[in-house]
Amino acid sequence: MKTRITTEKVLNAYRIISGAKYTKMDDADKIKVWKIARALKPVATKFDDDSKDAAEKLKPSEDFADNLQRAQEFERITNEKDFDASKLPMGAAEYNEFIKKLQDYNRLVGEAVKEFADKEVEIEFEPLSEESFGKLMASNEWTMEQTVEIGMLIVR
Repeated sequence: MKTRITTEKVLNAYRIISGAKYTKMDDADKIKVWKIARALKPVATKFDDDSKDAAEKLKPSEDFADNLQRAQEFERITNEKDFDASKLPMGAAEYNEFIKKLQDYNRLVGEAVKEFADKEVEIEFEPLSEESFGKLMASNEWTMEQTVEIGMLIVR
């Protein structure tokens, strides 16, 4: 079966299936589920690679990682009960300025990733029967949300 679906739905399904247990399923259905996961994996891998690439390339400056580490250290020290201000790696004004840059960076990366997530892709696999899906559900302790998410995609 070929189906068009957003990358985001593929990611959600892949995360659920890749952690699934198959203990109550027949061998033939276990193989079907494994093949479904195999069909979803390249989309999930590409999304992860593209997301990491966007996060790296959209950094606002070359010293961004160092500044992030300094900001985290600033937060750690200021959260101590009796902190010593002389040990702070940056001043409050510098910290606040960096936090604004960090928020802008996170927004920009989020926009880029959202574009990836909303992209439709075509995947092909053999769907499970309702009976097989029932056995898959019985093998796992999924939430209703997870069950609906995966069931809408892999059951026909």
